[in-house]
Amino acid sequence: QVSGRRPPHGRRANAPFPAAGRPPAPRARSPARGMGLAARGSLLTVVLAVLAALLSPDRIIRALSRFDEADSPHFSAADLAPSTEILELRNLDVAAELIAPFVVLVSPKDPAKPPSGEWLAKWITENNAAFRKAFFRHGAIIFRGFDVPTPVSFERVALAVNTDLATVYLGTSPRSSINGTTYVHTAADFQQHRTLPTHIEMSFRDTPPQLQIFYASKVDHIAGGETPLTDFQGVWDTIRSQEHLRRKFEGKHVTYLRNYDNTASPSKIDPMMQKCWQDMFKGDTPDTVLQKCSAESFNCSFDQDSRLAIRNTQPWVRIHPVSGAEVWFNHINVLVKDSMVYDYERTAALWGGLRGLWPLAIGLYYRALFAGLGLLWPESQFGSSSSFTAGRGPTN
Repeated sequence: QVSGRRPPHGRRANAPFPAAGRPPAPRARSPARGMGLAARGSLLTVVLAVLAALLSPDRIIRALSRFDEADSPHFSAADLAPSTEILELRNLDVAAELIAPFVVLVSPKDPAKPPSGEWLAKWITENNAAFRKAFFRHGAIIFRGFDVPTPVSFERVALAVNTDLATVYLGTSPRSSINGTTYVHTAADFQQHRTLPTHIEMSFRDTPPQLQIFYASKVDHIAGGETPLTDFQGVWDTIRSQEHLRRKFEGKHVTYLRNYDNTASPSKIDPMMQKCWQDMFKGDTPDTVLQKCSAESFNCSFDQDSRLAIRNTQPWVRIHPVSGAEVWFNHINVLVKDSMVYDYERTAALWGGLRGLWPLAIGLYYRALFAGLGLLWPESQFGSSSSFTAGRGPTN
């Protein structure tokens, strides 16, 4: 028996009275034997759990995550039927097709002879009207199969798309500039196991970027590394189709709170603390930072430990400046700690099988970490948090 007590000699387990005669003193149970049995029982439990995971990983993923395989997108042939804008692109020396209702894939007509980055930059410049029509009709355009081998050549293509590229970055992720370029930087300097939840770039600002351009020439990971693309107009359409959710968010605002440590004392255990205020504002003094905060309409303050708190309020929904459509336009996917866990769980469900157990395990780790930290700190002390605020409807 692993647990429970054996009856002493001379006494039957269920007897109401002792047996005749004086029973001998009970023998002490060996602690080592009890521990050995307990260890074997624990080992058996672990082995059974591993076998269950290996034999039915998808069942384990569905049981421990909050996502199901059915959550992955599926598009019908009608969803991917070419639009007028796609047909127009096909008449301009490129191949074009929809790979999602909001994603256009543009590739060379002859994949065996990929045009250079200089050719692509010239094509975008000369066919800018058709390019913009397809872009605003669908939402995202992928150029694949062209010979754009370096960040420098990518920058030339990016400048053909928009000559007014920005050099100031006030986002939450740590990034590094790429040598030899003016406008190109890494997407996020995180550890390889980290995910970055889908979001709209710097949507917490009054004037967020209107365009974002990504480049990838080499895959460094055995698995992962995908860049998620999301139709946030479709997200809002889905949310407001449910009356209780429409009432909850329509006309309301969200207040963001972002905390940034001093480089002299950065947090070692809060995953939401992603960089220090010196890296955020490229400033060495609190006075310089407060001036930049004022220019951004951020409410900023330093505490006695030189920790910066940034508060500002934005609508949940904004109106697209070109299409006039209402868009789910906020940073809630990044600035709430639970979003990191949800992102791992969703990745586990999308990957499925044995490889889906890896992001699931990371998600369970962060879920436990945040639960533990939540016992020590209020949510406002984490690297970032968000809260509801009353407001006046969507804005541009």
